[in-house]
Amino acid sequence: MNIGQEKKEQFFSELIAALSLMMDLDESKKIYHAWRVALLCEKMAEHILPEYKAHIFYAGLLHDIGAISLPEHVVHYTNIKDHFRNPIIFNHPVKGAEIVREIKPLKIAAGMIEHHHENWDGSGYPRGTAGDDINIGGQIIHAADIVDILLRETNYKEDAKVIIKKLEERRNKEISSLIFELTAFILEDRDFFLMLSDEEKLSKIFYETLQKQRLIDADECGGDARDIIRVFSRVIDAKHNYTAGHSERVALYSVKIAKGLGLPHKDLSDIKIAAYLHDAGKVAIPRFILDKPGRLTDEEFKIMKMHPVYTGDIMSIVTELQRIIPISINHHEKYDGSGYPHGYYREEIPLGARIMAIADAFDAMTSERPYQRIKNVHEAREEILKNAGKQFDPHIAKEAVKLL
Repeated sequence: MNIGQEKKEQFFSELIAALSLMMDLDESKKIYHAWRVALLCEKMAEHILPEYKAHIFYAGLLHDIGAISLPEHVVHYTNIKDHFRNPIIFNHPVKGAEIVREIKPLKIAAGMIEHHHENWDGSGYPRGTAGDDINIGGQIIHAADIVDILLRETNYKEDAKVIIKKLEERRNKEISSLIFELTAFILEDRDFFLMLSDEEKLSKIFYETLQKQRLIDADECGGDARDIIRVFSRVIDAKHNYTAGHSERVALYSVKIAKGLGLPHKDLSDIKIAAYLHDAGKVAIPRFILDKPGRLTDEEFKIMKMHPVYTGDIMSIVTELQRIIPISINHHEKYDGSGYPHGYYREEIPLGARIMAIADAFDAMTSERPYQRIKNVHEAREEILKNAGKQFDPHIAKEAVKLL
């Protein structure tokens, strides 16, 4: 994307915020777990690790990224025994660190994520690291994570003293005495504590805090932003085994079709990014609907049709992505007006979305899906031509089958 140098750092920060919000969509409801943890982490870091404040903030935002493939959000798994029995949960700190290391400026944050479930007494996971061998950033995330879970268990209605008392029961077990004292000190700030329970205030403070983070050289930010977009697509596709690589293939096919149609480079870039992110909203759709082998009921299909809307909500956080939202969210519109979410007709559908509709359908037909058998390339091309003028733009369909 061709954006000004002064905006690159903002672009980077907003992409991370959007990625964390996507992970916190729980069947369409925004639960703000990552944002609360990040704000707590940043506040604590101000006192003991101010030079690493931004690293800890971003680590707080992405600490659960390794658990995206769970059927439900990880906050619902409150029984610690499940953490040791479930391999996805047990390995999510290491998996999350591996993913975050792909974003070069966040290598320090990755080390923090890897340790965020280690306990002070060595009883944590995945490695049973103890005491001062635990990354200090990881210790801060662990404490903030515990606080958010405690607040959820009390529906945010308890006084801070109650939360502090419950946290003290974990002192010198899950968290060190130093980290306990620091966390208690932060929670005693009544305004900050009340902010954690008010989603409107929380969002306002979050965006203010986000704008203050200075982590990387702006000259390096463009490439790093592209790394995040690729990570974004991998996290989206990781939600289901059968979608592995789907977003990247849709981006590849979409760009190939767009090139064949003679679109300029800027449009190719926009279509590629829109394709990488087109299924972000599916993270909010219940897994039993996405994985259903048979036909969806009317009610289930009504829920499914909301995923492009959720995609738009996620992308709207990123200022520089707002112009390509119409491409991402309209890839299920049909040329004859029978698609969703808006029921757009013919040229009402953005050109990029009409291109992506064919790329998305081609990949779905030629990849494993629970609701259909895999078609070969010839069969998929025939299906595209058969639906030209109904589901697909006939001119684009004619060109696409030559290229795919």
